[in-house]
Amino acid sequence: MTTNIVAKKILLVDDDLAISKMFSDRLRKRGYDVLTQDSGNDILELIEKHAIEIVLLDIEMPGLSGIEVLKIIRAKFGKLEMPVIMVTARDTPDDLVNALELGANDYLPKPIGINIALARIATQITLRNLYVENIKNQRKNAINALVLAFNHEINNPLTVAIGYMAIGIANNDMTALKKSEEALFRIAGVVKKITELTRGKDIETIAYSEQSPMVKI
Repeated sequence: MTTNIVAKKILLVDDDLAISKMFSDRLRKRGYDVLTQDSGNDILELIEKHAIEIVLLDIEMPGLSGIEVLKIIRAKFGKLEMPVIMVTARDTPDDLVNALELGANDYLPKPIGINIALARIATQITLRNLYVENIKNQRKNAINALVLAFNHEINNPLTVAIGYMAIGIANNDMTALKKSEEALFRIAGVVKKITELTRGKDIETIAYSEQSPMVKI
């Protein structure tokens, strides 16, 4: 029976081509999109190029070991951002413990049982999806807060500046022109602050309304 899955992209890294083919075929029958690789070379490029969502990684490989490949992945991606399930023989407990300490999310023993594999893969993909959705919500909230700040901190003084400038020009009123200048300087300060925020400066929010926070500028 085929599970209804929106094609999730798995990268299977194993130098045993027979096992790799058998396991990847079984995963594809369950609806997964599987990319196979017999070494950890160019692992980050593969992950990004193919929009991989989870990596199944054999611990024991010639050349770069699974542990070394895991370190490369973790230097770029966090545990929730890119789940890694180690695939290991039952007689390598030390390597397994080391892998978990270095950031592996889970493990699968060889020979691989498909039902256990499906359950563990599904769990990690679900956790990743929740993480990705949370990041999207955080970005959306940050943009909304910045838009509110922009509208409040720029539109208001801009209206003031335009109004006083019109009065000053019409009546040759230097006091009005001075107030217009002050409002324009306020806008310049806000633009500078927004530039700092886009360059990574910490964002502080204040309550604009009961439901809507606003970036403090």
